Amino acid sequence: MFNNFFQRPIFDNMIRSLIAILALTLTTLTAFSQDKGNYDFHPPLKIPLILSSNFGELRPNHFHMGLDFKTQGKIGYRLYSIDDGFVSRVKVSAYGYGKVVYIDHPNGMTSVYAHISEFKGEIDSLIRATQEKEQNYEVEVFPARDEIKVKKGQVIALSGNTGSSGGPHLHFEIRDTETEHALNPLLYGFPIEDHKKPEMRRVKIYGITQHGYRIPGKAVEKTLVRSGSNYAVSGNTITINPRMLTKDGGLGFAFDVIDRFDGAGNQCGLFGSRLIVDGDTVFGQETVRVPFESSRYVNSHKDYEAYQANKRKYHKCFRTEENDLPIYINNTIGLVKSAPGKSHKVKYIAFDAAGNKSTLEFTLKVNAGEINPTTWGASTESNIHPKETFEFDFENVKLEGGYATVYEPMQIDLDALDHTIGNRENPVNRTYQIKVMVDGPQDGKHYLEMITAKGKRRIISVSYLDDWAVANCKYFGTYSLKRDETPPNVKLVSYSTVIPASAQSISWAISDNTSGIEDYDLFIDGKWYLIEYEYKTGKVTFQKPTGFKGKKQVKIIVKDACGNEKVIETTLDFR
Repeated sequence: MFNNFFQRPIFDNMIRSLIAILALTLTTLTAFSQDKGNYDFHPPLKIPLILSSNFGELRPNHFHMGLDFKTQGKIGYRLYSIDDGFVSRVKVSAYGYGKVVYIDHPNGMTSVYAHISEFKGEIDSLIRATQEKEQNYEVEVFPARDEIKVKKGQVIALSGNTGSSGGPHLHFEIRDTETEHALNPLLYGFPIEDHKKPEMRRVKIYGITQHGYRIPGKAVEKTLVRSGSNYAVSGNTITINPRMLTKDGGLGFAFDVIDRFDGAGNQCGLFGSRLIVDGDTVFGQETVRVPFESSRYVNSHKDYEAYQANKRKYHKCFRTEENDLPIYINNTIGLVKSAPGKSHKVKYIAFDAAGNKSTLEFTLKVNAGEINPTTWGASTESNIHPKETFEFDFENVKLEGGYATVYEPMQIDLDALDHTIGNRENPVNRTYQIKVMVDGPQDGKHYLEMITAKGKRRIISVSYLDDWAVANCKYFGTYSLKRDETPPNVKLVSYSTVIPASAQSISWAISDNTSGIEDYDLFIDGKWYLIEYEYKTGKVTFQKPTGFKGKKQVKIIVKDACGNEKVIETTLDFR
């Protein structure tokens, strides 16, 4: 028996198995024991740090680039600088991050605090002076280095709900100061409780090309069930048709998986995973760092159609060659080669930044039969291809785009390009250009209207070049060049011409159903006063100063994106 044990084939197989087990163990230990370093940051809030969203969560057209801390449904909590540093940027916008502060720290990191309701101290003074000087609510300031120094634990602002926030919370980020890449704050020691394992819900298997493109109509989806503390598929086996395979392609896997944190039931994003097929780690993900310029590749990382249709959060364990996200642990496509009649042992491990992990194991069987003899994904005259630039030149419209405008090859209808570009449900990666012949004066009154996914109306500004209106687009759909000659609507709300002493503020409802609101100004007795625009409510609001009394001449001016202007002048009696 001793000699038989060391027979060469048996011994070689054991050695290979031991090496595979050791490699998997080292990979798993690395993945599940994230080094949080020796950071000793001050929490940005002094209430319990409970998350509604985490870093890397799948969002429309981007990854979530920070942490969303719950603020108990209220605004006005003090926000604290996590470390010594200086204010490097402050911005006020009606959209996006709303009111936001950026602080650079000596360790090469920048902390970001967004959706603020109110700035404090020197930051507030700087912004108010800038708004007064520029006579504009929306401003952006880049203070000189060390102009506004802050200490660790210093109050810099109050939490809020400004910009595109969907409710009171703090959006908090850590960035690499030099590259401005977003870093995962969960890896830096903040006291956030997490004892919950990732939750797996479905698995999907695709036929894919050698370049990582999905072959239309070649996918199998299965629901997962809990099996003890882990997950399984019914019968522990998935069987697929050999027609999913092509000569040069193979199979790709994706998993619908979410995570949750202590103290909240919110669905959050996956931090990391490993896909192991027949003992080999063929793909892995760790969402440690995401460059903003690559964040739109979220549309390629996820199953875009499943997300759009049902909010299913599939993380692909394969990628296209153009996908440059730095979240993958190796540089492979993730393609799994197979053949009719072959079986594979599949293992998928999902884990979070705290080291909690869940596992799924099943057997994949490919039925006997013929593979798909057709090829797919080649460049043609009637598709837009990720690997090529494109240009279509017609009498009244011209289209052109660069490399990686789309994520996967997309068929288009050449006969419809004068009004429709591609499939409105398909995402765009990089901006492309539309030129439409202008019939009439080039007076700034034109805009491009595009109807995109789910019938959403998008308004795109245009410039003029010779006889063309030029628009830069990040959507596909049905489009038309339109004119806007109608001024916005403006109406004082809540009060008539008498403003009672108890009123701390007054508001006007403003709207524009064509090109959209662009600017707004308030003058009282000829002096400019600040008004804040809240697009979610469609109002601009004037905060009444202390002791503001008497009859005053009030003029409000609202402009749209095509330069149409509405002016309302009235006398208001402040009691």
